[in-house]
Amino acid sequence: MRERKDDIPLLVNYFIDRFRRLRKKNISCVTDEVLASLLAHEYPGNVRELENIIEHCFVLCQGEVIEKKHLPTSVCPISSMDRIETSEVRTLKQMEQLLIVEALRRNKGNQTVTAKELGINKSTLFRKLKAYDIKSQAVE
Repeated sequence: MRERKDDIPLLVNYFIDRFRRLRKKNISCVTDEVLASLLAHEYPGNVRELENIIEHCFVLCQGEVIEKKHLPTSVCPISSMDRIETSEVRTLKQMEQLLIVEALRRNKGNQTVTAKELGINKSTLFRKLKAYDIKSQAVE
């Protein structure tokens, strides 16, 4: 993807459409600032990394447009000033979803290791994955 930056906007739109259907959210696009950050990112994880970034944004975004504050800090580090200006109230459910997705990503989709890291039983993790409609193979 480093050599094909022109494909990034097309892939972003593809992943937004895909997650819109999966998550049943009304998110339609990203801001120009988000697109600029995505174009500047190096993508050591290639296309899967972009997919994971968009999924991360879907967990956090409650509106119709993905904004800079929804990006993971690996793509767009948040300064303390940004954190104050863009702080948004998050529900416990959103935070739990985010923690699970991030833990699965760190553990390359391995549910046993993820459950252990989160300090919960594997069956509890499985129920939460099903309840939040998180596909562990999608975050690998």
